Amino acid sequence: MAGGTRPGLLSRRRGRTEVHEYSVALEVWESVAAAAREHGGGRVRSIRLEIGALNLIEDEQLRFWIGALAEREGSPGVELEITHVPGRVRCRSCGREGEAVVPEGALPYSVVGTLRCSECGSGEVMIVGGRDLKVVSAEIETEGRNGRGE
Repeated sequence: MAGGTRPGLLSRRRGRTEVHEYSVALEVWESVAAAAREHGGGRVRSIRLEIGALNLIEDEQLRFWIGALAEREGSPGVELEITHVPGRVRCRSCGREGEAVVPEGALPYSVVGTLRCSECGSGEVMIVGGRDLKVVSAEIETEGRNGRGE
């Protein structure tokens, strides 16, 4: 067993292993679980995320891994809501800051080297937004005074 995972659990796609989404899911889950413990909570019912478009995270894989972690930790069926935040760049050629333009046909894992300015089309851009991942909120069952989850 390498890295704490069972053989065959990680899949290969487009020449890379799905470790990126797993590690992101693990960080999200650990953050939400810590917040649940701080608030005396139990089962996590839902998680809302904002993910930057340039983070190169695939929703399907992230949903799979968060679901697997949630089930393992006693929160089966957790709902995951993902909002995508566009990538933003500042052009070194014309100075404009705006949404990053990804050329048609660019491969998802190589998109950063292919970004263009939406004004002049230059590839001389600096990423200024769209690489974040934020846990916006989580719904957690808490113990009520009567001892039952609310």
